[in-house]
Amino acid sequence: MPRHLSVATQLLSLKERFKIREERGDGSEPRELYDCTWRFAWFREVWVLTAAGGAETVMRRRILSWVPRWDISSPLGAFTLCQRVFTLRRTLVVEGGPFDGATFTGNFIDMSFRVEHRGQLLATAQGKWLTLRNRHLVELLSDDPAVETLVALLMARLMIDQAAQSQGSAAGAGD
Repeated sequence: MPRHLSVATQLLSLKERFKIREERGDGSEPRELYDCTWRFAWFREVWVLTAAGGAETVMRRRILSWVPRWDISSPLGAFTLCQRVFTLRRTLVVEGGPFDGATFTGNFIDMSFRVEHRGQLLATAQGKWLTLRNRHLVELLSDDPAVETLVALLMARLMIDQAAQSQGSAAGAGD
């Protein structure tokens, strides 16, 4: 049975802090699974995804790279997320680790996403249009905890990238 997660930025957050929660179908309060925060670093941007159990996944942006790359150290092991740049759709590819070759692909308007590994669909995500904060609903199609961690990490990257894009467009709006 698929599980449903909710990813949303916190209101009035200085550096786009956000949480990932499990939505329950019985109408009860959602259970918090992950918290993503920014940490200060001199040259490399660092984000930390902390699981409810305390396990940390650290994402560090590579400084000298032709394409956007993030070095990941997590309970799944060490691997790299590489963003394809000459495409009309957002695409992230996992390089190394247990999910080597997994892809995170969005649609043209950046509101619908798919996570696939070796031809198997692991998760889908839909962005919400009319909300006060950036929000996505994720449907996990696997019960594997490693898949949950991977999908949470990829959704964290999406939220961080979308926040950076919106801050960049807002900064240039007054020119």
